[in-house]
Amino acid sequence: MTRERFQWILAGLIIGIAFAMVGITTSSSAETPKSGQDLVDYREKRLKAAGGAMQALAQYDGSDATIAATAAKTIDDVAGELLSMFPEGSGPGGAGITKTRAKPEIWSDWAGFEAKAKAFDDAAAALTTAAAANDLGAIKAAAGDVGKACKACHEAYRGPEDH
Repeated sequence: MTRERFQWILAGLIIGIAFAMVGITTSSSAETPKSGQDLVDYREKRLKAAGGAMQALAQYDGSDATIAATAAKTIDDVAGELLSMFPEGSGPGGAGITKTRAKPEIWSDWAGFEAKAKAFDDAAAALTTAAAANDLGAIKAAAGDVGKACKACHEAYRGPEDH
């Protein structure tokens, strides 16, 4: 086994352990908090999991299809539940909300937010397809599209860290 191959295997194990530690599973509505700071913390955890998966894909070299498939599934799962993580009243000033980076524009421009969420969901689906084929070029292109979708939403609807 080459040193590079060993490093990728080790990276895959570390990523897998990290995903497990932050609770990366397909969530059900029974597990998802419905309101208050618990919901904000939950969505932050889920979105950070998607960000971690994007970081794994940024380093991906095509040598272990499991890494790409796991990362893509995490992103696709988060994209699929995104809108449900932003119910009315879960933004700044909502009952029990003490800290959130979600801007009020999410709810005042719900149609715009839905469009950006759909772009994320579509890009995540394409990434899942590319990962299933372990097509490195397609994975990199699809991950780029996911990144663009994330950035577009963050620029419009996410406030600064200290918000």
